Amino acid sequence: MNHNRIRLVKTAFLTMILFGLGGLAYASGSHEGGHNKKAAMSHWSSPPEALKQVNPVAADSVSISSGEKIYAQLCAGCHGKSADGNGPAAASLSRKPTNLRAMSGGHADGDFAWKISNGRGDMPAWEEELDRTEIWHLVNYIQSLSSHGGTSHMHQNKGHGSKSDSHQD
Repeated sequence: MNHNRIRLVKTAFLTMILFGLGGLAYASGSHEGGHNKKAAMSHWSSPPEALKQVNPVAADSVSISSGEKIYAQLCAGCHGKSADGNGPAAASLSRKPTNLRAMSGGHADGDFAWKISNGRGDMPAWEEELDRTEIWHLVNYIQSLSSHGGTSHMHQNKGHGSKSDSHQD
């Protein structure tokens, strides 16, 4: 009987250690979204209903090309020609623009569409200048930058946590 109790205590202790290590790995940024702990604490989240939006525009070469043209005209000044967050205007902003290349493939299409439409801080809201189809073309272009496979529908329902005021993501 005493032997069973010792085994139970050892198993419980080992389980707690494993869960603790898993939590540390997640917090350090090793989860699929590619965010580090600092970015996770300042992450810009869209509303849950935006994450559920299905992209009605096929991520084909025509859409991606259209999105690339819109990006070059409206986004590259801040986010950079390579979408790395280092555009010519980035230094003058209160927060560094998001590295969209790093975020692509790790966010739902609806998440990007909502952020493009609504903006926040230095990030302008584009819903007045772009129609919905143009916004979805832009989403398809951003998602095509992903090293995760380049398809915008890959992470339709993937979302993230807290709502903060950081321009990152």
